[in-house]
Amino acid sequence: MPESRATVTTEHAVRCVTRLCRHWSHKFQVSFDETRGEIFFDPARCTLAVVEGGLEVLIEAPDAATLEQLEPVVADHMQRMVAGETLQISWRR
Repeated sequence: MPESRATVTTEHAVRCVTRLCRHWSHKFQVSFDETRGEIFFDPARCTLAVVEGGLEVLIEAPDAATLEQLEPVVADHMQRMVAGETLQISWRR
């Protein structure tokens, strides 16, 4: 399964995970706590892990086209969850 990863520096990692998972829980199956979140975009999945200094983000998808669609969606939503802070998100495949 193709995957894309990003390391995101933020002082608001816990808030980002919590808000993002709550936001998407109305539309998708999610699982989260204060250190980790998973969003199931059937058939793709996004995992967010709180690490020192920010977040590790992993998107797993059935194909490259789905990754290309999800990367900007996840990045845009993450940015909205940390209002007042500009996130630098560079995806690695």
